[in-house]
Amino acid sequence: MEATIHVPPNVQPRFYKARPLPYAMKEKVEQELDRLQKAGVLTPVEFSDWAAPIVPVVKSDGSLRICGDYSVTVNAVSKLDNYPLPRVEDLFTAMSGGTLFTKLDLTHAYQQLRLSPESKKYTT
Repeated sequence: MEATIHVPPNVQPRFYKARPLPYAMKEKVEQELDRLQKAGVLTPVEFSDWAAPIVPVVKSDGSLRICGDYSVTVNAVSKLDNYPLPRVEDLFTAMSGGTLFTKLDLTHAYQQLRLSPESKKYTT
């Protein structure tokens, strides 16, 4: 399963410079970027027409989450796919009488959706 970001063909690419990082955070950011690259989440590129600034977020355990601020790039120009969400009451009704349930660990769930090759350029 792959996600596709739909951007109209007449849209000009948006390239934003990196934002300054606090000096105390730089080493942790580099370590996290290296870890994500080794895990196959990030792929280095030599050139891109699109670039979003990163936003490092310190998690409660002291580790770092690297986020991209796509509000200034692709979010403003991409076409949204809208899907109706089921009501909670309907979900519970559908589960009534169930005998097997599962518990999911959604650690790093935001990194679990593979992007289509043509969409990767928008997430640089």
